[in-house]
Amino acid sequence: MDVAQVVAVIAVTIVGTVFIARESPPGPLPLWLGFLLLTAMSLPLLLLQRAPATAVAAVVAGALVYQGLDFPGGASTIPPSIALFTVMSAGYRRLGGAAALVWLVGTLMLGWFGTRPPGVQGTVWFVTWLVAILILGEMSRNRREQLIAERERVAQAEHAREEEARRRVTEERLRIARELHDLLAHSISVINLQAGVSEHLIDRDPEQARRALGDIRRVSKEVLVELRGALGVLRDVDEGEEPLAPAPGMDRLPELVRRARSGGVEVDLTLPTDCPALPKTVDLAVYRIVQEALTNIIKHAGAARAEVSVRCSGGELLVEVRDDGVGGTPGEGNGLVGMRERAASLNGAFDAGPAPGGGFLVAARLPVRGLAA
Repeated sequence: MDVAQVVAVIAVTIVGTVFIARESPPGPLPLWLGFLLLTAMSLPLLLLQRAPATAVAAVVAGALVYQGLDFPGGASTIPPSIALFTVMSAGYRRLGGAAALVWLVGTLMLGWFGTRPPGVQGTVWFVTWLVAILILGEMSRNRREQLIAERERVAQAEHAREEEARRRVTEERLRIARELHDLLAHSISVINLQAGVSEHLIDRDPEQARRALGDIRRVSKEVLVELRGALGVLRDVDEGEEPLAPAPGMDRLPELVRRARSGGVEVDLTLPTDCPALPKTVDLAVYRIVQEALTNIIKHAGAARAEVSVRCSGGELLVEVRDDGVGGTPGEGNGLVGMRERAASLNGAFDAGPAPGGGFLVAARLPVRGLAA
């Protein structure tokens, strides 16, 4: 309690005692001495937070001394009642119970053996009062602990929401990075290869160099269209506004094959004829996996031929890209990691490694609802 609160307690106690003294027979000591004692027994309330045991002991002792000197009672129970309630509310059950017991026994003994016996009714009232104080203090403690627990739960929930938001932001950044990597790597590889061909043939075979430059222009135009479409999906759009271009899917695999062929790799493409319409996420994953696999073949494998196969089987979409090059190198770059993440995000499986008989094999199994098992 602070000073203002203690002063208020002293004032209420003294005023109450004045009114009670008018209806009670005078004691042997002057009433102003009782006022001093009421003030003295209320001051330890200032120590309830720092030294609860000392404070409650001093207040209860002061109340018993006040009663023993035969001053008018009633209002004098206010300071010890506040002390008991405070220590019980703070969780000091044993201290509160012990102080209440001492106060009860002391009051009954002083009353029954003094000049103001409480009688049966007064005894019952006092016991009921003490029990009520202890119960109210315990209820206050429980309520405070519930509020603290609720604040902690709210704080934990807020922290969890913040963590979830950060996780989603990180995942979205990774997804955007993967999309841009898959979108640009293939086309840039083809452009780089054709630029090298043009530079090499510009003097010896101008017609072939011109065709290579045409391929560069065509691939550049295609990648710009895809890039605009991707950015249109990624940016914030107004409600109801459509993306600038649809996401690529399995129907655009022939374009990838044509680009790879222009890069010097002969590619055979086998597509299923019995698959139903695919979910957009699966359709995009097929395109990106094939795109990245062909990009790796052009950049790293040194292959002359490659086979791309997509087929439906047992409720799954099976995607395989095989080449006759030197095979993969140890470890995984961003491309293989991205393909593996795409398959995993669809609860599928992914594998990449040397193929039987030479070359390199990329294989993905993507579960698709609606495919016959």
